[in-house]
Parts: sequence; C-alpha cells; structure tokens
Amino acid sequence: MDYYFGLLEKAIFIKRENRFRAEIQLDGKVYKAHVPNSGRMAELLVPGAWVWVRKTQNNLRKTPYDLLLVEKDGIMVCLNAHLANDLFAVWLKNGKIPFFRSCTTFYREKTIGQSRIDFLLEFPRYHYLVEVKSVNLVENKTALFPDAPTARGVRHLEELISFCNDNHKAAVAFVVMREDAQEFAPHDQMDPIFGRTLRKASNCGVKILAYKCSVTEKGMEYLEKLPVIL
Repeated sequence: MDYYFGLLEKAIFIKRENRFRAEIQLDGKVYKAHVPNSGRMAELLVPGAWVWVRKTQNNLRKTPYDLLLVEKDGIMVCLNAHLANDLFAVWLKNGKIPFFRSCTTFYREKTIGQSRIDFLLEFPRYHYLVEVKSVNLVENKTALFPDAPTARGVRHLEELISFCNDNHKAAVAFVVMREDAQEFAPHDQMDPIFGRTLRKASNCGVKILAYKCSVTEKGMEYLEKLPVIL
C-alpha cells in the first residue's frame, strides 16, 4: 500500500455548505466535515451517498472530520486532492513510474524564477519540472480534468510551456484517484481553455502523463499508466 488512511468511519453525506465544508451524518448525529478539494464533484457528493471520514486531532477546528472517500456505483473515490502529490512522491521514491525511474533525486514545491513547481526531478543529464493534478471525475471509463473551470490550472500549463521554451524538460502528471478509468482526456466541455492549453503544451514539448490508483478504505496504491487522449 502506497498510502494508508488510518482509522476511517463510514457516514452518510447530507449536503455541501460551501467548497470546503459539508454536513455528514454519523451514528445518527450530524457533524461538519472539511472537504479537502475545491472541485465541484456534483456527481459524487449527492445527498445520501456513503462517505468515509477521519476525525481530526485538532480539537479547535470547527469541522471535526475530514471527508476523504465517497462511494460511486460501487467504486471508491478519493476526494483529497492534496494526496495526489503525496502519492506521486511515493511512486517516485519506490520507482513505480517507469518514465521517471532513472531520476536520481527529487524536490517538492521547488521555486523556479517566479513560479512554484510541484516537483523538480534531477536526472544525470537534465532536470524535469512536473506539475501534478488530482482527478476524480470519470465518465464512460474516461478520466476527465478539470471538473470546474480552472484559471490556475491554465496558468500552470503556461508556466510549463515557458520552461520548455527555455530548454528545460517539463511534464504534467494527472493522478486518477479511482480505479475504473481506462484512459484520460481533458474535459473540453467544462473548460475548453484548459483543453486547448493542454494540447498547446503537448505540442511545445510538455509531457502529458496520467496514472490511476486503487482506492480502498485502508488506503491507495499505484495501478497503472493510462493512455492520454488529446
């Protein structure tokens, strides 16, 4: 297992109050839960859905639980977008991604010029700058990103393009946090600007990668690389 959730409790999703706070029902009582994901996730967070939450260790928080998982059509989906970077770091460390297996070392949240990049990977003859994106939307076996318009995501792609133009190597890695996807594609219907920019990035030399992982109540682990459809 690449990542362990620790002790989770099964609850019922009631409603989402705002982007980062929801109401859940646990053991017949209603609690507030932190939603660690700014995406819409409208197809996942529906009233009555089974969710898995973890109690916080911070007694001063207004949300005593973190909402980590939801069940969708029998598939477990991880909602914590921040874990995509943690998973990617574990995969790099354990050599689970063939494309980056010859990486000698890596750094997280590296500042390059005016930009802060998720990962800087060092290779014997070159460096790779990598942005990681969390994906939890799947339609007809295709993982799609984003599930809401993302000016920030477009800016990240433009930064990667500029790095490639300066003779650096760059990549964007989409981590699909569920196991029912068979391919990845940009969600053009939701954000056509992001889709166009992703194709532009690919044409400029940015490597577009996608990986999926298995998700259970215990944790997550690497499954396989997914085909990217541009």
